[in-house]
Amino acid sequence: MKPTVILTAALLCVLSPISFAKPLKVFILAGQSNMQGHANTSTFDYIGKDPLTGPILAAMRDAEGKPRVCENVWISSLGCGGNQYSDMLEKTGKLTAGFGASDSEIGPEFTFGIYSEKTLKVPVLIIKTSWGGRSLNIDFRPPSAGQYQLPKAVQDVWDKYPLGSHGVPKLEDRKKWQEDKDAASGVFYRALIEHVRKVTKDIKRVCPEYDEKAGYELAGFVWFQGFNDLVDGQTYPNGNYDEYSRLLAHFIRDVRKDLSAPKLPFVIGVLGVDGDKNVNFRKAMAAPADMPEFKGNVVAVDTAPFWDHDIAAAQPKQVEYDAIVSTAHTLKIDGTLDKERKWDGYWKPVGTPLPEERIWRFATVDATEKKDILEKYDGRRFRDITLPAGMENWHTPEFDDSKWTEGKAPIGKGVWKHSGITLDKFPSTWGTGEFLLMRSTFEVEDLNCDSYRIAILARQGFHVYLNGQKIHTYIWWQDKPQYGSIVLGKEQIKHLKKGKNVLAVYANDQYDPNSPEHYAAIDVRIEGITKADQEKLDLALEEVLSPKDREALKGASNAGYHYFGSAKIFAQIGKAFAEAIVNLKK
Repeated sequence: MKPTVILTAALLCVLSPISFAKPLKVFILAGQSNMQGHANTSTFDYIGKDPLTGPILAAMRDAEGKPRVCENVWISSLGCGGNQYSDMLEKTGKLTAGFGASDSEIGPEFTFGIYSEKTLKVPVLIIKTSWGGRSLNIDFRPPSAGQYQLPKAVQDVWDKYPLGSHGVPKLEDRKKWQEDKDAASGVFYRALIEHVRKVTKDIKRVCPEYDEKAGYELAGFVWFQGFNDLVDGQTYPNGNYDEYSRLLAHFIRDVRKDLSAPKLPFVIGVLGVDGDKNVNFRKAMAAPADMPEFKGNVVAVDTAPFWDHDIAAAQPKQVEYDAIVSTAHTLKIDGTLDKERKWDGYWKPVGTPLPEERIWRFATVDATEKKDILEKYDGRRFRDITLPAGMENWHTPEFDDSKWTEGKAPIGKGVWKHSGITLDKFPSTWGTGEFLLMRSTFEVEDLNCDSYRIAILARQGFHVYLNGQKIHTYIWWQDKPQYGSIVLGKEQIKHLKKGKNVLAVYANDQYDPNSPEHYAAIDVRIEGITKADQEKLDLALEEVLSPKDREALKGASNAGYHYFGSAKIFAQIGKAFAEAIVNLKK
């Protein structure tokens, strides 16, 4: 876009005087995580790549290219203050970017406000309530819909299993199950209504320029929800979503009744995740708009047309690409190193002797102090323990490890099976202790690589030390028997030097809480890649993730069910909602 065009669009609001002499238009936006909005502002530029959406980007930015601050649009947003699933924190101010799921994200509210203000040419107040992971059948359940009940097809299955099985609760537990459903039903519906009442009771708190004499008008409601209902096979068995249509019709009636707005214009944002798929659900969402009682004041806006197919095609490739670059080396089914993997030749071992010939010295210990002993099994078992006297500085170059056991890596114990791979034969046996301390020395002749990484095989968490300095910590468990790739930054690489280097690792084993068998395997090495080899690797990886794919992914910041966290998608959705509201009011 030419700068002059951007300037014109950005100043449109400022150059068009808007008066408070007319009633303030109040719009209510409600839903779950897609209404919150997970589109990071970092994806804004992608909007301008498409001539069809370039003008929207111009309206979203000011003369300096920053997210526009709307001088005549105010917002009160509930549900985006921290815990996106349940918080009741309110965020208020003039509309700009940052009223999405976080301070760096937008949802439909941003362009909804921009375009509703632009078209109506009056001050606008948006009241937004949104919580992630919330269903219409429970969380937003409208009062007139009645008690939550299992569909007959599901109840028939439950009746076959009075003792419980296949995810069915026992007969004696079902009363409590129903009570829990009843307690949760409508909690977020009531929070929505209460918040709208709170804001409209004292509008000046949110919009200081509000003219009480001119008053306000509840001008429209936008509902953008659905994902939790889409994937709820218990409430909607066999892909039958008729119950959603019934619930949404009750929702519209109840909202209008509770807000004393019997003809409140209502926009149903039809979920467009996966584009034109999920046909049955999309039809059920849109169905209330065709009911005679809602004719002329309820409209369904399909968001599937805004699904970005270039991003959708690129994301699986990104997953494959990430798996490749995050894996230094893979293992064959017998647990031996796969030396045929095409991506491994670009990174080279640093130092001599080579990793497979390197001698490690190691010792195992158990936690002995009460504060270090777990009372029960915890899958995330990695922790720092108090080491025996004399071993406190075990990772430093000057530590005397001459009495430790010697051997080559991987060092392991037991049988580790995962992903079709079995590790049960090791050059060195770990021993009986839960925790392993291991050290090795290698010589470096020169440091001519552009980047360096740790290549590590480990089942549980670990600390890695280089010349006495900790260069990486991982506190979780590893799910796959392969060598992970951890690219080091400048602060870590500065500890690598010419001459003698000492590499040390602290790790713990793994066990099943229902079995006495312990298993583990660990190996670690430092590897480097030259600038020339990195360029060759990048070129080779283009067969997985092409330049076109990379460009498309600049428009994404999140998962597919959040419309890829794409500002381009959310900007179009918000604009479409605003246009639909305006058309309903004509």
